[in-house]
Amino acid sequence: MSYDITGIAERLQAARKTKGLSQRELSELAGVPQAQISRIEAGTVDLRLSSLAALAHALDLELALVPRKAVAVVRSLSRDAISSNRKDVVAIQKEMQRISETMRGIQMSMPDLEGLQRLQKSISDLHRFRVSMLDLEEMKKLRHIIEQIGRPGKEMVSLNESLKIMRTIRNKASHDPLPDSGDTLSRPAYSLDEEDDDA
Repeated sequence: MSYDITGIAERLQAARKTKGLSQRELSELAGVPQAQISRIEAGTVDLRLSSLAALAHALDLELALVPRKAVAVVRSLSRDAISSNRKDVVAIQKEMQRISETMRGIQMSMPDLEGLQRLQKSISDLHRFRVSMLDLEEMKKLRHIIEQIGRPGKEMVSLNESLKIMRTIRNKASHDPLPDSGDTLSRPAYSLDEEDDDA
């Protein structure tokens, strides 16, 4: 495998890991066999254009031919975009951790509060979504409202408001396209049949 192809394979693997996808999950999204993805990432097989297009689409990447003079600028912009996305992912993970810690405290101090188990189940359901699908500001808002549950006289109002925000977050993560993408992830509707098989 040439250096350029190795670089592409490494970037595909980095994009997969940034999105929190396993090779199997990426396989389902892209319609490329998991074993093929493993070989591509390991650099043991040349990357077909049809596989590259399918994987790029599933990873919310765009294929483009860039003039050599513009490569440095494009790489710089790409690094900035990836860095910004990683910062959001880390911040969302911290919010989820703080929410979980707050919920543990509430469960210990108010174990019989009506509706608390339902809220805990809703929060547990959030872990099924990729972090990049969650909205940082909504997560901060949720944490702030959950923190109000422990205040005397605000228990039920804050609990009900928390459940309402949870529904909004879940619905948004389930139905909205990924950030900076006009499309939801789907299997490509094309194949470049004239190419030989990878293996």
